[in-house]
Amino acid sequence: MDVETQEITDQAPRQPGAGRQFAKYGLDVLVLLAMCALLFYGASWQFVTNSSDAAKYECYVVAFWQGNEALKELPSGQCNFILHPSSAILTNQAVAQRLQHADLPEFIVSFVVSQAPEQALHALPHEYPLLVLIPFSLGALAPAGWYQIAFAAWMALLAISIYILLLRFRSRRAAIAFAIYLVAGAWSTGLGRFDLVPSLLTLGALLFAIRKRWNWAFVLLALATLTKFYPLVLLLPFLLAQQMEMSGKWYGWQRWRPLALFVGLCILVMGISLLLSVEGTLGPLSYFGNRPIQVESLLASLLWLISAVKHHPLEFAYTFGSLNVLSTYSTLIGLFGSVLNIAGLLYTFWLQWRGKINLVQSCLLTLLVVMLTGKVFSPQYLIWVAPLVAYVGESDLRWLISWTVLSLLTTFIYPYIYYMTDNLLKVPYIAWFFPTTAVRNFLLLGVVLCLLLYYGRNKPAITLASAGNRRSLMGQKK
Repeated sequence: MDVETQEITDQAPRQPGAGRQFAKYGLDVLVLLAMCALLFYGASWQFVTNSSDAAKYECYVVAFWQGNEALKELPSGQCNFILHPSSAILTNQAVAQRLQHADLPEFIVSFVVSQAPEQALHALPHEYPLLVLIPFSLGALAPAGWYQIAFAAWMALLAISIYILLLRFRSRRAAIAFAIYLVAGAWSTGLGRFDLVPSLLTLGALLFAIRKRWNWAFVLLALATLTKFYPLVLLLPFLLAQQMEMSGKWYGWQRWRPLALFVGLCILVMGISLLLSVEGTLGPLSYFGNRPIQVESLLASLLWLISAVKHHPLEFAYTFGSLNVLSTYSTLIGLFGSVLNIAGLLYTFWLQWRGKINLVQSCLLTLLVVMLTGKVFSPQYLIWVAPLVAYVGESDLRWLISWTVLSLLTTFIYPYIYYMTDNLLKVPYIAWFFPTTAVRNFLLLGVVLCLLLYYGRNKPAITLASAGNRRSLMGQKK
């Protein structure tokens, strides 16, 4: 009898508790279901085409694990960008010739020649570092013909993970804002591309950094960089925040261990990549260095305005996997973008150094400046900053309205304007294209300038320990 009474007593509070849990997280479940459903619907048109980004990822996976010869088993035309590239890329033979001309030992030249991409484990992506093959390979776990759907399912799990992290470590308002931004700005790209991978890793690195777990923060930042190069620009904000928080001698191992972990992990992975393919490791560096101005960037909008004023025609070409603009003013505008980039980043780092912004705000501004002043602005770039915008802005209407409008304009540009014609080279001639991209880009410029001015007026909020560390780094006596 006592046992039965005890069982009833133990079980009684569980039902109301379960009800409270459902009431507590029911809204989150509904938001996640709506987010995933909309993202799947937005990406669904890509599941039946062999020219989507996910289809290219499948080519990279097959080429790496089986060699380029196996690409012929995939649908015709799907992997032509590897088998018959339209842009000049660094080849295995070119690397070997350069090494030979540099009079390097013959065994090094022979080693590079032996890394033929026709063999398994020697064909690396031309655009991305080695670790990207891990998320690419996840889609290959599905049965043949289901790669793109399986890849989208994995990306949906990552989007859910970001939502849960924001919910757990920031607020429900931030999590819901992230869902809104992701659907509004990455409706067709969120599940069709892999940018949620570095975005999740970067958010994880920031959450560890906020809790002063610097070793893990720098490890995750290194993994994000080794997946897609853009998180590398966040190394200085991370290092600056970490150094300002640390105490002790400036040359102490404890102070520099997180950076050593970052550098060591990058060297390790890049070393493995070089052993597999020197050409595949160096290829992405030359790939991005030679890219012209892409038509959706702010620099392209400036070229469009110049052409309208001076009646100077623009030329367009599809190279490096994107639609690019060519003009006699391209070099000048590119230089102007570089100056803006350096000035924006230096001012951002100065704001962080002065304690006017925290690490998350510094990382967000750094990414926004790079996106705004770079030669390329692709739709998936919004995925990089969506978690950070949500973390900083939460439910602030100024953030919600401005970033949702900016995101919707990006979605209107791609895929809607892009698919108003069957000829990609005719996209810039569509009446809506350049006016819409210019409005989006100048809106982003306005957001960045407002943030820089707003944070510049903030009073420094530096702890005594941080101030002391800053003085010690400058070589002054405490």
